[in-house]
Amino acid sequence: MRTLCLVLALVAGAAIAPAAEARDAPPSRFTVHAGDQREGGDVLAAFVMPGRTLPIRATGLAAGQAAVLQTGGRGRITGVPGSRAWRWRAPERPGLYPLVVHAEGGTAEVRLNVFVKTPVDHARRTLDGFRIGRYEPQPQAGRPDTAPPAGLIRVTPANRDTRLSPHFRLDQFLCHQQPEHWPKYVLVQPRLLDKLERLHGALAEAGFPLDTITVMSGYRTPWYNADIGNTTRYSRHLFGGAADIYVDADGDDRMDDLNGDGTVDTRDAAWLADLVETVNAAHPELIGGLSAYPANAHHGPFVHIDARGYRARW
Repeated sequence: MRTLCLVLALVAGAAIAPAAEARDAPPSRFTVHAGDQREGGDVLAAFVMPGRTLPIRATGLAAGQAAVLQTGGRGRITGVPGSRAWRWRAPERPGLYPLVVHAEGGTAEVRLNVFVKTPVDHARRTLDGFRIGRYEPQPQAGRPDTAPPAGLIRVTPANRDTRLSPHFRLDQFLCHQQPEHWPKYVLVQPRLLDKLERLHGALAEAGFPLDTITVMSGYRTPWYNADIGNTTRYSRHLFGGAADIYVDADGDDRMDDLNGDGTVDTRDAAWLADLVETVNAAHPELIGGLSAYPANAHHGPFVHIDARGYRARW
């Protein structure tokens, strides 16, 4: 028992490479689950308020194979011997805390980028000069995922390119406001990341291998949502649970010709929406809102997706 405690203490105090280096991590052969995030390949993200406890566990390891959680000495960790599970108590200071889960006896590892959120005082309507605006004080129909958020993720030039999952970065979900202002604040729901990753895999199977799916609009503050003329007070964008997306493999900032008819139009958005429906069918826990939109003078066709937990079409 003394040996186990010593190993945990030494590992917890070890240094962890910067988050951006996660791109060079060896491919994982097991799965890490953290809080609401079910899986994420070789990298995933979790979001927690200061001082709160995050449950972490590793699955898919070989029989008898142990795993080690490396924390860099930040936060408080308790382990359950033999269960491959831990509880990590977040520091009181908001920020990015990269953790790593190693499979003993091999080279596989999974990076867990934990963001300790900055508490929000909703009476102030701004945070470090970043406009937040007004959230509705009561959740929609009692749904907790539409309640005013207790905290937001602080984004700086240093952490903006942090990966949240194998194919998506933090800055892809930023609100399109105050472009020169730092820090910025954002919300991203783990269920949305899960759905986007599964759609990314479905696109690869359909013959569209991509570095990422373009997120045209992710998080929106209530201030920005009102500023662009959107009157939806409970838009899933306000809670980090929605994304307007398109496929752009050729890098021209517009939807690609997905259906192969030689033109790019709403039918390509409809093709992408149909693929989203296959993801919904395979993973009903990720079902949500879905709509295909046509091009206009400012952008090409795109698709809205979210993972609200029930079917919505418009």
